[in-house]
Amino acid sequence: MSRLIRMSVLASGSTGNATYVESEKGSLLVDVGLTGKKMEELFSQIDRNIKDLNGILVTHEHIDHIKGLGVLARKYKLPIYANENTWKAIEKKD
Repeated sequence: MSRLIRMSVLASGSTGNATYVESEKGSLLVDVGLTGKKMEELFSQIDRNIKDLNGILVTHEHIDHIKGLGVLARKYKLPIYANENTWKAIEKKD
């Protein structure tokens, strides 16, 4: 069994953060700090499709980590994973 993962930092900085993580068992998007349209463009650049994700992991609720979260989660029916405090903070923003 391989324990290798592929990581692609799609965006990093105050304007938005997003990292794609993939293993033989599946893939996650860590944070969605850019618009849904921009995320689709970035996935195309790494030859991946958002619809193939197993979910989205949110590290915290700052806008540069969640800007496109709702759009991508709804459009692609992706589960969202976050700790309890982050989840509550995101719900308050809605």
